[in-house]
Amino acid sequence: MSDDIFPPYRQPDWYPLQRVLASVFGVVAIDATGAFWFIGFVPGPVDVGELRLYEHSETRRRLALDSTGGAYRWLDGVGRYVRVDDEDALVEALV
Repeated sequence: MSDDIFPPYRQPDWYPLQRVLASVFGVVAIDATGAFWFIGFVPGPVDVGELRLYEHSETRRRLALDSTGGAYRWLDGVGRYVRVDDEDALVEALV
């Protein structure tokens, strides 16, 4: 069996999640990072590059962020991720 069917391991990138939590809810909210799982990397918009996917451990809702903490949402109708308001995306993931 060939090992090349599995993507190479990459370290989780927690910085975008920490950054958006701090910018929306304040620095003390960085501790809320522990309530999320890092799912992995996915292709984002061409002008942005890859996104990081996080999933909240209780709500099971996902949050897609770019490398600087900008939030994105997958839209089935257009078949791609689109930029959304950071606070709205965080609240949606947490509730």
